[in-house]
Order: sequence, then structure tokens, then C-alpha cells
Amino acid sequence: MKSLSLRFTLAYLLCLFAIALFFFRFHTESLVLWPQNKALGNPRIYTDIREGGFSTAEFFESDSAIAMRATLNSGLYHPHAGIEFPLAQGFEALSLEGRDFSHMDSVAITFRSNADIALVLYTADPVASKVGDALSLRPVRLDIPATRHYTEHREGLSKARTNKIWFDIRGVEPDSLLHLDHVVQVAVETGRGSLLGLPTEIEIEKLEFLGTNDQILRLSLCILMVVTGIYIWGTIKVHGKGSSNRKNNRDDRLGKHSA
Repeated sequence: MKSLSLRFTLAYLLCLFAIALFFFRFHTESLVLWPQNKALGNPRIYTDIREGGFSTAEFFESDSAIAMRATLNSGLYHPHAGIEFPLAQGFEALSLEGRDFSHMDSVAITFRSNADIALVLYTADPVASKVGDALSLRPVRLDIPATRHYTEHREGLSKARTNKIWFDIRGVEPDSLLHLDHVVQVAVETGRGSLLGLPTEIEIEKLEFLGTNDQILRLSLCILMVVTGIYIWGTIKVHGKGSSNRKNNRDDRLGKHSA
């Protein structure tokens, strides 16, 4: 009986080990925007011209990197230029459905630039955003310091914020909401330290978002509960059977002595 109990416990421990391996192998997920993700829209440049500004930009793309050379010019409260990464293609790109980034914890970007950059997640605001109007999307901004050589930066998305100026322009009451469950597009644009009239160069080697796969977490917990339940049930049965056998043996011995 002890041998059966030992084998049962060993099988349970092996199951726990397998569940742990499964969880740590698949519990994280990522969305790679560059190198180019064929399931998403093609990257493109934009400038503040669409807002009435005068900045210009050139776009460069190779097998290993995507780059932009921008010249910011005055004429707007916030001269800027950047590279957009649409998260859908065709008619889907015109909708405000977007992708769910609420489970994404951080971003990893490998780049180099001669000035700080800003990662901007354009989310669908239920009050201000309108289909086909890119300027109505809520810009959730994360500032990243410049690096002269290709360096990977990992930043938590919890640091991202919407600039108060956007609320003033759109006539929306300021709040701390991010609406990351509806991210329509992602952009990397010029940040602090970009000088007017002088070229700002940004080269991106990799852009990836990282997060936790909630489905794998729930599945692992369910399997753990089932396996543990089976182990507890089996242990009770084994010990119960053992106790019954010991009682029968004791009764047999008592019967022999009385005879």
C-alpha cells in the first residue's frame, strides 16, 4: 500500500512539474511591429503638416531597420514627425475597434537616434474619436531617452500618459484613462531635444510589445486544480483502503484467538 501511495505522489509531482514547464513556456505573449508584421498594415511616415504645421520627413526602409530623417519647423505649438505602425489592414484600419493592449505590460524597442523619441499609442476615445479622423484618436505617450548606438530599451506601459494639450484641443475633460483595450495604431516620433531646423534621425531595428497571456494562466490554474483534486481523491481512497485492510486483518487475528 505504501508503494502505491508513493507512486501516486510521484505521479502528482511529475504533473506539477509539467504544468510549471507549460506555464513558464507559454504564459507570456508578444506583438512584434518591426521587423514588419505581415498581418498588420505597412509602416508610413507622418508629420505635423496634417495639423497645419511645416515639418518635413523622409522615410527609409531596409531588411534590418526602418528609419526616418525629419526636419522640424516652427508654425505649430508642437512640431513633430514620426513613423506610424497601423494595427490593421484595409477597411479594418478605418475602424475604431483596434487591438487589445490591456494585457501588455511593456514595450521593447531597439533603436538609435540623435534626440529623445516618443512612443505613442493612438487609442479610440469613446467621446472624442471619430472614424477616419486620425487626429481625434487619443495619443498615449511614453518618452524614451536618446541613444547614439543601437540599444534595446524596455519601458513599462504604466508610465504612458496623455498630454493635457490634447484634452484642451479636443474639448474633452482631462482624465487618467488610457483606453488601451482599443489601440488603433502605434507610432514612434520625435521627442524632447529635437531642434527646429536641424535633422532628427531615428532608426528602429525592433519594436515589440510584451504581456501576460491570461488564457494560459487560466488554463494552467484549471489543470492544476483538476490534478490536485484527483490526487487528493486518490490519496483518500488509498489510505481508506489501507485502513480497511488493516481493520480486516485485525478482525481476522482476533477471530483466530477467540477460536
